[in-house]
Amino acid sequence: MKIYMTKPHLILVSISIVLFLPKLSFACSTCLVGDPTLTALGAEKPYENRLRLSVDYLNRDEEIGVEGVDLKIIDENRLNLNLAWAPNRRWMFGLSLPWVDRELTKTTLEKESVSTPGDISINFKNYLQEHDSFQSHMYGLLGGVRFGTAEEQFNNGQVLDFDVQPGTGATTVNVGAWYAHFEFPWMMYTSTAYFVSGEGFQEFQAGDAWTFNAFGQYAKDYELAFQLGLEARWSEKDQFSSVEDPNSGGFIAFIAPAVIYTLQEDLLLNFIIKLPVVKELNGNHEEGTIITLGVTYDFDTH
Repeated sequence: MKIYMTKPHLILVSISIVLFLPKLSFACSTCLVGDPTLTALGAEKPYENRLRLSVDYLNRDEEIGVEGVDLKIIDENRLNLNLAWAPNRRWMFGLSLPWVDRELTKTTLEKESVSTPGDISINFKNYLQEHDSFQSHMYGLLGGVRFGTAEEQFNNGQVLDFDVQPGTGATTVNVGAWYAHFEFPWMMYTSTAYFVSGEGFQEFQAGDAWTFNAFGQYAKDYELAFQLGLEARWSEKDQFSSVEDPNSGGFIAFIAPAVIYTLQEDLLLNFIIKLPVVKELNGNHEEGTIITLGVTYDFDTH
């Protein structure tokens, strides 16, 4: 069944600005959830030379360790510039450039902070269905590489704590698959990906990670859409100098309600809040609520 797009349908498939967390590298190297391509690349089938720009702001916090002993509290603000391009109707490629502002407070109340570029990443999304027209069922492959481009940070010649660094110093590769179903005014999307990292700063080795993402969207008209998602992550324990970090790895799941508003044609504004609802992380490790705000613009290139 082919779907021919009318103006009210555009909001249904313009889902490019939500669930963007996974391409980021956090203080916890595997603190990622969602889909590593959805922010910049979207789910709808692209047209040749499609060009898309998005800017996203993120706030999150994290606690590691035991209060009064070795507790670390991390507060992070992040700004991401994402650019995507489709050379044809089968492939879309994206580039993500993050700016990281992170502060770490130790149990002694000593603080460390950084404000610097983070790790650059590239992503791809492949569309396996044969027909060029929009369809009710779409699916394909996805993946990407996060390069360890962020510089290790120092203060007065002393290396800062690993958990305040803007990146891990390692290259991380992910690969997965996705599926989307469109039935106006509803849309459903799901994806999964597996992440493998090399060795990074301070002899750090991130554990392999798996992510799962699913959400539904309701958009009765062109201006406003509502979403409700589930994002989950499982990861192995990280290692420092071949020794496992007991406060790393495990399973966590978030409920993610979101609102998308069309400011004008091809310009979307989104707000999303991710609430941790299942916390089965190893050791003494807590991840808090994630709040994001973003805009996406599709350039008219055809």
